[in-house]
Amino acid sequence: MTRSRTLTRLAAWSGLCVTALVWALNVQLSQLLPYSDCTRRIHFLTIASLAGTIVACFAGLVSWLVTRTGGASFGSSRVFRFVGTLSALSAAVFAFALVLQAIASLVLTGCER
Repeated sequence: MTRSRTLTRLAAWSGLCVTALVWALNVQLSQLLPYSDCTRRIHFLTIASLAGTIVACFAGLVSWLVTRTGGASFGSSRVFRFVGTLSALSAAVFAFALVLQAIASLVLTGCER
């Protein structure tokens, strides 16, 4: 397998894999950062959630674009398009979850007990 084919396949899966990892990281940060948000009065969790949303949107866009432009040299272009479309749509779902976590971190400051 050539390097360009490998990168193209990774780019097609990036919308699913990268955004799932970013969301999992954000969930873990939401367990740790409310304490520092409360003491310092800075919304670190909101910043982290919005940065994760940007990464998720970018990964979904990469999956969508690589699916629309490439894939002709693969065994089945329909499977490749399905993978890219599935990755892009799941990136949209994870981006929506990250936006909801950002909104929640604005509403709940971390000082509630």
